[in-house]
Amino acid sequence: MNKIILTGLPKVSLNVFYSGVHWTKRKKIKDQYKLIIKSQFKEVLSKDNSYSVTYLFNFKTRPLDASNCVAMVKLIEDVIFEDDNYKIVNSITIKSRKSKVENVEIEIN
Repeated sequence: MNKIILTGLPKVSLNVFYSGVHWTKRKKIKDQYKLIIKSQFKEVLSKDNSYSVTYLFNFKTRPLDASNCVAMVKLIEDVIFEDDNYKIVNSITIKSRKSKVENVEIEIN
């Protein structure tokens, strides 16, 4: 099992994407996530394995519902995995909670 802790990621609710935000704003968010994640996690997880992933989102204020964290999961997944098709990332679990720190803890089995 690998554990990755990422900090400094903007809080992005799935509702932002549902609300019809212009593609340029979505691309800006995606680029920002890629830059932050790459600065903290250098490797890319190979498509030669399969993974079960748990995301624990810690929020100092106003935690998002776990289901609203899906946008952030996808943004992270697109950076840390070489490929994220169903054969490679075969399950995800999303948890959200209020915490004294703001980060995302990712456990990869």
